[in-house]
Amino acid sequence: MFSFNEILPLGNKPAPRLFLLGAGAMAEAFIRGIVRKGALQPEQIYVLNRSRGQRLMELQEEYGVVPAKSLMDAADAAVVVLAVKPADAAQALDELRPYLHGQLLISFAAGLSTEWLLEAIGNQAAVVRTMPNLPVAVESGVTAVAFAEHVTHKDRLLARFLLEQVGAVVEMEESLLDAATAFSGSGPGFVCYFLEAMEESARRLGFDEETARALLLHTVAGTAKVLLDWQLSPEILRRRVTSPRGTTHAGLQVFEQSGLKTFVNEALQAAAARSAEMGKQFKTKDRPKD
Repeated sequence: MFSFNEILPLGNKPAPRLFLLGAGAMAEAFIRGIVRKGALQPEQIYVLNRSRGQRLMELQEEYGVVPAKSLMDAADAAVVVLAVKPADAAQALDELRPYLHGQLLISFAAGLSTEWLLEAIGNQAAVVRTMPNLPVAVESGVTAVAFAEHVTHKDRLLARFLLEQVGAVVEMEESLLDAATAFSGSGPGFVCYFLEAMEESARRLGFDEETARALLLHTVAGTAKVLLDWQLSPEILRRRVTSPRGTTHAGLQVFEQSGLKTFVNEALQAAAARSAEMGKQFKTKDRPKD
């Protein structure tokens, strides 16, 4: 393991080392993880947000980061992070392009391929496409990552190091990122929908809201911890806790008879298809300028 400054030492140059374009929830989660874990000093992080100047002041007050004066600050950065909405990416990258000269560019913009990103910046940076999920906000998320061709080993290590400050990192072929968007990106929403149903049922069984919520969350968190710590598959753990003709078996029979697995598969397929569709819409509507 290495630190950011070990691989990219500051020397005597007081330049920004990380430049974020965008200051939304994902940018803040990234900043929080990096600062809290000491991967970078706050004064090494520059943030630019065109439409909400007050937002930059809030991030400065909370984390000590530096509000960037303009896109020119990106020229001195070792890593540039694209944290804008996909619909705003084309204009943002067109304006950013003159200040790129081989830096590492990490994109949080959903649906935008590495090929499109490289075209938008005139191949002036090493591009990493990512799909983080909601739990990165509490440093317990997972980020799916795909690297463009010709990204160096050092840049791969650097990208992983930064992204690991907010959770696990899983590398994959870019062709799987739409599926990752459906699975881990939309997954928290799907899990919460199932938990909503469990919580409603708990209240029908007679629990008050506070008790139902406590039982629910600790059950879910504990089960996830068992799976992680014991390195078990969900199927194996399910079999271990299911006694023949017991209570778990009775409930699982209802799930099986109702076709739950089929519904889950259809939901994931629909989400993946929508991710691919959205990417095509943005790439068609917002082509980079020549």
